Amino acid sequence: MFYCSAAEGQRFQEEVTRISEIIENLGTNPIKASLIKEAEKKDSEEKKKNIKPKE
Repeated sequence: MFYCSAAEGQRFQEEVTRISEIIENLGTNPIKASLIKEAEKKDSEEKKKNIKPKE
C-alpha cells in the first residue's frame, strides 16, 4: 500500500507497475488447479456411472 497525491502521477504509475509485477510473479492460484482436478474427477466418476453395459 502506498500514498500519493493527485500531483504524483508518475509515482502512481511506478507503484502500480511494481505491484502488478509482484502479482504476476506469484503465478496462478494453486486452489484453482485443485478445483479443476476435483471437477475432472467428478466428471469421470459420473461418466462411469452413466455407461450402460452392452448386451
